Amino acid sequence: MRVLITGGSGYIGSRLLEVLVQEPELEEAIVLDIRPPRAMLPKVRFVKRSVTEDLTDLTADRGRPVDAVLHLAWVLNPLRDAARQRQICIGGTRRVLEACAAGRVKQLLFMSSGTAYGAHPEHDHPLQEFEPLRDHYHFQYSAEKREAEGMCRRFAADHPGTLLQIVRPCVVGGPNVSNFLFRALDKSFVPVALGHDPEIQLVHEDDVARALLAILKSRVPGAFNVAADGTMTIREAYQMLGARVLALPLPVLRAAAWGAWWLDLKALVEAPGDFVWFVAYPWLLSNRRLKEELGFQFRYTTREVLKSYLRAHRETWAARTAGSSGDREPAGAPHAPPPAERGATALAETVGGECQRR
Repeated sequence: MRVLITGGSGYIGSRLLEVLVQEPELEEAIVLDIRPPRAMLPKVRFVKRSVTEDLTDLTADRGRPVDAVLHLAWVLNPLRDAARQRQICIGGTRRVLEACAAGRVKQLLFMSSGTAYGAHPEHDHPLQEFEPLRDHYHFQYSAEKREAEGMCRRFAADHPGTLLQIVRPCVVGGPNVSNFLFRALDKSFVPVALGHDPEIQLVHEDDVARALLAILKSRVPGAFNVAADGTMTIREAYQMLGARVLALPLPVLRAAAWGAWWLDLKALVEAPGDFVWFVAYPWLLSNRRLKEELGFQFRYTTREVLKSYLRAHRETWAARTAGSSGDREPAGAPHAPPPAERGATALAETVGGECQRR
């Protein structure tokens, strides 16, 4: 089996490669990214290229066909250049589909997101894969995931020889993660919506990689939610992380978030103002299909995902606490390591690997 992975050098792509190369049937994994993988593993070939460029040469060799394409490259942390972000995400998806058509690829796996469902006040139960992807209460990342899913479905309808799989994870966590929830540790306070405390889910980085491999190997078509068992409220999560919470009325929060975004106040917000829908309204995912149809078992619950992050950073926090001035924190709350210690960079990373310097 030969596979092409866009964004294979990124956070999730790297974890996936670690489990994929252990599969005996894997002949070659072609990693397409603008930077090399963190470690060059056996059976891996790196191609330095942006997903926005022509990719058809990578699939056109009928003598050595690409059996499956895994499209992971995406901008996770929003860019201030919305047009460039769209070029990478939607333009990149278009390039991937062109390559699939050129090579008559038999299997396409698109790494979407649970945010594609939208955050909505009427979401009163864990969403199953057959439920609609609402067109309201989105921000650019989630809206474009929803749009790209539609592109992939239309492609599959026009190319019946290509089996389509769509993966929708919730918020990913674990020892090596860096996303909005965990970066709350770097902020003086975290604004939340007054009167709103939705339940959230997390999924461990290793479980995501295992789930991607299980879905790929199953060759079962359709969408799959990927979310660990158990939930917690967003305030519970911030309390476990030791973050201070500032509650504001939702209209005020949204207006303030937009203002801080346009003023480039990174200490306050990391996304456009419409991101507040996802900390105000629920978007829980049902993992029933993945567990029942594929027999997949998660190794970590939502709470265990958060605890694994805390354990991994305990020594750094303990060292900083020992040298602090004595300001009191909530009981059991760790101190955040400075951004440099956590590997923060000036790059807008992606779940896959494509990135754009701010």
